[in-house]
Amino acid sequence: MQEIEEEILAKIKPNEKDREIIESAVNVVLERLKGLDAQVHGSFKKDTWLKGDTDVDVFVFFDKGLTEDYLKNEALKLLMQRLQGLEIKISYAQHPYLMVFVNGIEIDVVPALKVERGDMAITPVDRTPFHTQYVLSHLDEKGRDQVRLLKRFMKGIGVYGAEIKVLGFSGYVAELLTIYYKDFRGVLKGASDWKHPIRLELVKPAKEFTEPLIIPDPVDPRRNTAAAVSLKSIATFSIASYYYLKNPSIEFFYPSERKESVKAKGDVLLVKIRLLEDISEDIIWGQIRRSMSRIDSALKNAGFKVIDIGAWGDNKEVNIGIQLESKDIGKYYLNSGPPYYIKERVEEFIKKNENVWIGEDGKLYSIKDRKEYDAKEIAIHNIIIKGEYKVSAEWVNEGGDDKFLNAFLYKRPSWLMLEK
Repeated sequence: MQEIEEEILAKIKPNEKDREIIESAVNVVLERLKGLDAQVHGSFKKDTWLKGDTDVDVFVFFDKGLTEDYLKNEALKLLMQRLQGLEIKISYAQHPYLMVFVNGIEIDVVPALKVERGDMAITPVDRTPFHTQYVLSHLDEKGRDQVRLLKRFMKGIGVYGAEIKVLGFSGYVAELLTIYYKDFRGVLKGASDWKHPIRLELVKPAKEFTEPLIIPDPVDPRRNTAAAVSLKSIATFSIASYYYLKNPSIEFFYPSERKESVKAKGDVLLVKIRLLEDISEDIIWGQIRRSMSRIDSALKNAGFKVIDIGAWGDNKEVNIGIQLESKDIGKYYLNSGPPYYIKERVEEFIKKNENVWIGEDGKLYSIKDRKEYDAKEIAIHNIIIKGEYKVSAEWVNEGGDDKFLNAFLYKRPSWLMLEK
C-alpha cells in the first residue's frame, strides 16, 4: 500500500518548474488587474493542486456595500476591459465569471465582495479567502500531499467534483475530510464505515442539515460544504475505500479502460444530443439530469422496465444510454379496477371500459390500449433543453469502440474486480 501511494504521489505532486509555469501565466492576469484587489486562491494557492490538473482562481474583491447585481454586470464589464486582448470566455456558476487562457493554462477570474468573516458572505464566493486561510493553517506539507492522494483517488473512481455533472466531492471537501481524519488512509477507513446521514463536525453547525453527508463549513457553519454530494457518490466512495484498504491497487487512482466491445444485455437505446449553442456545463447538465428523470418516469409509466439510465459527454454533445429489459411491450395492457363491493367505482369502471371481467380476487379488470409504446419516441419527447440542439436515437447491440458506452454496458468498474 505504501509503495502504491508513493508511486501515485510521485506522478501527481507538482515540482518547482510546474509551479513557475503556472505562476508565469497567473502574473500575466495579475498585471492586467493592477489597482484592483486581486488575489490568487483555489488549490494552487492552498498547494493541494495536482500536476497537470491545475485549479487556478483569481478573485477580484469589491466593496461589500455593492450588490450582487453589480458583480454580475459592472464588475464583469470592468474585468473584461482589463483583460482585453487575452483569450476570454464568460462562464456561469452561482454567478458569472471569466475563464482566461494564457499559454494553454485556464485561469478563472471571479468577482466577489470583500467581507470581514466567512459567515458574513453575501455571495457564495465571498468565503473563499477564509477557506484558503483555514486549509493553510490546518495542513502542513505532508497533509497537503495526503489531500493530493485523496483527490486522485476520487478522480479515479469518478466522484471528484461538486458540479452538477458529477455531484461529487469538491476540492474543499477533500481538504476538510483530510483535516478531519488526519490523512488519506484515515479518510478511507472512516468512509468504509459510513452510513448516512453522516455527520463530520470540525465546527458545530449553525442550522439543521438534511443531506446524506454533512460537513459544516468551519468558516461559515450555516453552510453544509458537502450539500452537493449525491448518495450515489457517497456509496461509491465508501465501497471503493473499503476495497482499496482490503486490496490496494493503482486501478483505484488510474482505472484501466475495457478494450473489448461489450455486448448489450436487454435492449439499449442510445440518444445523442448535439448542442448547437455554447452553454456552460452546469446549465446543460442540470437540464440533462431533469431530462433523464423525465425519461425514466415516462418509460416506467408506459409499462417499460428500465434497468438503468446514464449520460456522458460535454457541453457540445451529450449521450444518454437507456437500458430496458425489453423494448417490446405490446399495444395492450392489463388495467386493474376496483373490488366488487365499491359499487360506485364499479359502475364508473364499467362505463369507461369495454373488455371488462371479474377476476378470481374479486376485482374488476379490463384491457386497455397503450397510448405510448415506442420507447424511442418517449425518450426523445421527454428531452427538455433550453437552446438549440439536434437529437437522434438508435438501438445498439454493443459498445464498439465507444469507451463510455462500453462502461455503461459493463457497469462494474475496474477497481471492483480486484479482490483476490
